[in-house]
Amino acid sequence: MDWKAHLTYGSIVGIIFFLCTWKFIGWFDLSLVTIITSILIIAIYSLLADCDHPISTITYTFFGFSIIVLLFGVFLKNDFYIYFGLAFLIFTFICAKFFKHRGPIHSLLAGAIFCLPLYFIGNEFALLAFISFWSHLWLDKIPFKFV
Repeated sequence: MDWKAHLTYGSIVGIIFFLCTWKFIGWFDLSLVTIITSILIIAIYSLLADCDHPISTITYTFFGFSIIVLLFGVFLKNDFYIYFGLAFLIFTFICAKFFKHRGPIHSLLAGAIFCLPLYFIGNEFALLAFISFWSHLWLDKIPFKFV
């Protein structure tokens, strides 16, 4: 499966989850910050499982995104962006260098671990990230691999 299919399917699943939980449970508000944060989470997490592929478009995109966020944080003197950009850069490098494609990164356990930091922003964002990550596994036909 290519990155366009993962992003398209992940976006559809993520948006349906967002709208259903907003309408029936009241989890999300429709503020601009929440919508932009949700879009970024859906996009990143629906592609995240393929950062273990050393020459993929996703890996190079994540490298570029990390560097931009890091420089943005340095320019604004914002520690959150600096740490996030640096952590995402290191994470992408480690995944691309040391893990084989469709190895341990392509598992529900990895998805849960990757979503854990979002729990501190809000559990609804962590669940949105997990649903988006799981959509990637589903398209790769390995939806229930635990390790």
